[in-house]
Amino acid sequence: MKNPTLLVSLLVVGIGLSGLGVASAMSGRPSSNMHADNDRHQCFDSNFIDSFQTPDDHTLVIVSDDNQAYELKLGGVCIGLDTSFAIGVKARNGMSQICGPFDADIVYRDGGRHQECPVTSVRHLSGDEAAKYVRAPRHSAGQSTASPSAKGW
Repeated sequence: MKNPTLLVSLLVVGIGLSGLGVASAMSGRPSSNMHADNDRHQCFDSNFIDSFQTPDDHTLVIVSDDNQAYELKLGGVCIGLDTSFAIGVKARNGMSQICGPFDADIVYRDGGRHQECPVTSVRHLSGDEAAKYVRAPRHSAGQSTASPSAKGW
């Protein structure tokens, strides 16, 4: 008869690998077979955050170094986040790409207390939604920055 320890070890490894596949499918991360029409900015790199704003106690909007805005919904009410001068993004998956629910926690100080709020959703903002958070595009030399209604003056 074959070595039963080897058989049990292979069975345990097989179950572990299939469990990783299920966990990956349920993690909320975009699949590797994303279609071309999907938003290529669905994820952001937590190492490259330029600024942040807090519209309310459970929403955080961050702007990445490449001028993309992301709305993060946070679990619970994050009291003191709106008066915090700095935040940190603590990734739960060991990677800096934040794509979906529970990929990260937002850490900050409220007075002297360390606070953490879990990220429950990530959404890339574009167009008018992003306009109030991102930097205005730079205009090249000689290009008018006046609005169409002001050009007639």
